Amino acid sequence: MSILRVCVALLIPMVAWPGGAPAGAGVPRDALDAAVASAYSRISSPGVAVGVWMPGGEAYLAARGVADPVSGAAMTGDEHFRIGSITKTFTVTAILQLADEGRLSLDDPVGRHLPWVPGGDRITLRMLANMTSGLPSYTADEDWVRRMISDPARVYSPRELVEVALRLPLRASPGERWEYINTNTVLLGLVIEAVTGGPVAEFFQERIFKPLGLDQTSWPIQGALPDPLARGITRQTLDDSVADATHRNPSWAFTAGQLVSNRRDLGIWAKACATGVLVSPRLQKERLTWVTLPPNTATRRYGLGIGENHGWLGHTGELPGYNVSAFYLPGRDITLVVLANSDIPKEGSHPTATVLEAVTRVITPDHILAER
Repeated sequence: MSILRVCVALLIPMVAWPGGAPAGAGVPRDALDAAVASAYSRISSPGVAVGVWMPGGEAYLAARGVADPVSGAAMTGDEHFRIGSITKTFTVTAILQLADEGRLSLDDPVGRHLPWVPGGDRITLRMLANMTSGLPSYTADEDWVRRMISDPARVYSPRELVEVALRLPLRASPGERWEYINTNTVLLGLVIEAVTGGPVAEFFQERIFKPLGLDQTSWPIQGALPDPLARGITRQTLDDSVADATHRNPSWAFTAGQLVSNRRDLGIWAKACATGVLVSPRLQKERLTWVTLPPNTATRRYGLGIGENHGWLGHTGELPGYNVSAFYLPGRDITLVVLANSDIPKEGSHPTATVLEAVTRVITPDHILAER
């Protein structure tokens, strides 16, 4: 089963500020308008929303295309999107908060909190957070993926997801290999629940959403999305046809990818996560300790639930129908968020990656966000 390519050409005006007024740090808005327009013309997404927050000017907020391919409703930038793996940044933040309180340690074996995990005495929470556990991904089980796509409304328990993974061969010994997989972060979510004795959704709400005022970020119930919403299209189907994935149940992603948010909230979160607002300096330093195992490099590398890409700190996220990116550039105090209501790549690039590269060529030509 493959994810094929499709081009959706929709000529809808862009919502942005007119003229050449500065968007911050002397960057003219018309240059950003042109970059977003050019990038949008080269992606396979009904719509895209962009937010750039820079010192010295108003935020640059733009939207292009449609939020609903059926009704033709224009994208405004206020819509809710599924944010996929950006959820991992919230999950690891919760783990760091619990470590700050002494309720767990990053070097705890996962078996201390989840005794049923085979080999859990050798896999630490740090390894789960930085993707060096050696565990397999449940999404590598092709039969399971087919069943999941065939029944998009099904509700999965997190333990069920982990047990799918544990039936597969280990990928490596703990700490010997870096591989980005959802199983790691699902286990961290189960650890949060084991330590706190409550649902992870409640912990996120009380400890992350409320303190930062993220009132448009939520743990979705079933396949619902809050209004206003962006309808997402995908080719993650059994026959590679284009389908509406808006209301697929995201429980199969749990703390690796279940959250919903919007442009405003992700702008707040990208900076808060990258600067460590909700954790101690000691734990933030741990978050930004980079893995040196390949394919990590000096310019593209992973820490504890956060990535660095040519100086930018943040994460990308994808669920069927949605592709989202949120990054912050330390030293420049620049935040960049891009949301697309499609996960369909075009010419090898995902929708938000194309926009990220185009925008950073304008605002930070010495720090270009590149997908490769």
